Amino acid sequence: MSTFPDESFLALVPVQALAAEPGEGDTLVLIRPKILSPRWGWVLKLMRKPVFRVKLDARGTALWQACDGTRTVAQVMEAMAQAQPGEPDAGFRAALFIRELARGGFVRLNQLS
Repeated sequence: MSTFPDESFLALVPVQALAAEPGEGDTLVLIRPKILSPRWGWVLKLMRKPVFRVKLDARGTALWQACDGTRTVAQVMEAMAQAQPGEPDAGFRAALFIRELARGGFVRLNQLS
């Protein structure tokens, strides 16, 4: 059984795949279409509310901004751990959040080039 995050996950580069807009204070709101498939995109035009609006808190906003397409997951984890020195599991939680963002189509996880 492998442990999370493994070396292959740590080497991936998270890249923002969706738009964000300013939220309250210095936070962001992610905008995600309810249907991501281009094949079914026409259905979005028929919906009254075609997008999900995901409000990030300060930590989520910092992590989103760190997923700039230049840093690996390991580097983002390190940045989040340094930003929250009193929380020993901040880096691990960052990895979990990146995984969930990828599962939801908010970020793409690319191979380091």
